[in-house]
Amino acid sequence: MNEKLAGRHKLFIFASFCAYFLLAFPFTVQGSIAPVTMEYYGITATQQGLIMTMQSIGSLCTAVFIALKGERYNKIHVVALGLLIVCVIGAVVMGIPAYAVLLALIVVMGIGASFIDIMMNSVFTDVFPAQKNTVLPFVHGFYSIGAAVVPVIVTRLVDPAIPQTFSYPFRVLAILGALVFVLYFVSGRRIFRDTPYTNMDAMKRRVVENPAEIFKTGASWFFLLTGILYFTFQMGITIWLPTFAIQNIGADFKTGGTLLTAFYAGSIAMRFLGPLFLKKLKAHVFYAYFGGAAAVLMIAALFAGNITLMFVLVLVSGFLQGANVVALVLMCVETFPERTASAAAIYSIASGTAFLSAPVWMGALSEKTGFLFPMVLVCVALILSALLALIHGRIRR
Repeated sequence: MNEKLAGRHKLFIFASFCAYFLLAFPFTVQGSIAPVTMEYYGITATQQGLIMTMQSIGSLCTAVFIALKGERYNKIHVVALGLLIVCVIGAVVMGIPAYAVLLALIVVMGIGASFIDIMMNSVFTDVFPAQKNTVLPFVHGFYSIGAAVVPVIVTRLVDPAIPQTFSYPFRVLAILGALVFVLYFVSGRRIFRDTPYTNMDAMKRRVVENPAEIFKTGASWFFLLTGILYFTFQMGITIWLPTFAIQNIGADFKTGGTLLTAFYAGSIAMRFLGPLFLKKLKAHVFYAYFGGAAAVLMIAALFAGNITLMFVLVLVSGFLQGANVVALVLMCVETFPERTASAAAIYSIASGTAFLSAPVWMGALSEKTGFLFPMVLVCVALILSALLALIHGRIRR
């Protein structure tokens, strides 16, 4: 595609920004509503963590499927399907299903969210290769905007004194999901003739002949471990930071949610400034140094003991790690340029694995030690992830 973008391409990019904004709901809403959900269902921290674990099961299964067969499908259509699934599940959950039914619905929501997440990265790599280093950080920046806005919306819609209000944010998800689905699907159809998806026969044959192609190389497994460690940190902060602040710092419900907003507000700034850094630094160097510094500052925030100082440290930590997801995606797709869906799925498998395990083990450990110890552990995971990125860069040289 030419570097100069036509109006229909700009509309599609805007629709993609909206889709990634919406994607923040499934991944961040549970952290903000956790205390109220636990109160409504009468469940423990471990059972609350299980909700995100079930979403991760759906995401992980989808990521593995896409890694093996994702190149066979029109990726724009797969993203649209994901938007439709998330919208429908949001509409059903707002009806307050039984806990067991909620878990099943969350699995399906994980499938839809994973369709959006993985294939969106692949779409931009395939359709806008000349702009990917600029547009991909912006796309992920809109996820950060959503992640920062969701806690604000949730704490205004949800009343801790009325536990059933935990379902109110899902009304927003259903309505926004329907609007974004229509916008994305229509704009995607308008640019279809400009995409590589008009003739996919050769790619389909290659996938059939060698579905696990990239997983025969050591680099894919290295990226996978790097990503698992990073997303363990991100999931731990997203799900449990508000609860940690409430229990350990004495913050109230709204202040706990605001801390999460601060973390993602920092991420927003880095997502939009990321292209400037990525022009100067290689992706693995950026990932390692900025991610390691973010982990150190988050540890300092956990021991701050003061809500104001904690707010500042969390904000800066969120900023420093804000484009690590983008850097990880770039490392993957640049290593496997012929299998962008499979490459993008590596980071999604990593996130699904971390999301599958971290909420539950952190919840279970917190019941024995309190939340400080598991929160420190997820920060150590990010430090290890940063070290792995540096090692990978040296091996490639």
